[in-house]
Amino acid sequence: MHADHALYSYNYLYKISDNPTFIHKMITLFINSLTEYTGDLQQLQETKVLHDLKRVVHKLKPSVLSMEVKGAKEIITELEEAEKWDAEVEKKVAQLKRVFQQIKPMMEKDLKKIKIDENPSES
Repeated sequence: MHADHALYSYNYLYKISDNPTFIHKMITLFINSLTEYTGDLQQLQETKVLHDLKRVVHKLKPSVLSMEVKGAKEIITELEEAEKWDAEVEKKVAQLKRVFQQIKPMMEKDLKKIKIDENPSES
């Protein structure tokens, strides 16, 4: 399953490996991290500590880029470059949270379509 959605893509994962077990594992890890990232962003909207926001954004950047989450790269870049927590930063954090909340159920559906080989040595 080479799912290519309007909001994200697995192309990078398939470039690394065509092994369905690997693809499934990477998507599962990303989905699990989305819950953490969304919670972190929610907390940051309350505390408004820019330094902490930049740390969280730096942590989530590689996985978001590997899943080619559309629009997220630009949002992350803008958040990394922010110099103070203002209305624009607040808007970008909310956008990023919305993207994560939107793609999570879509990716969970994708996982069900990936056939994992119970005996990978035969592939």
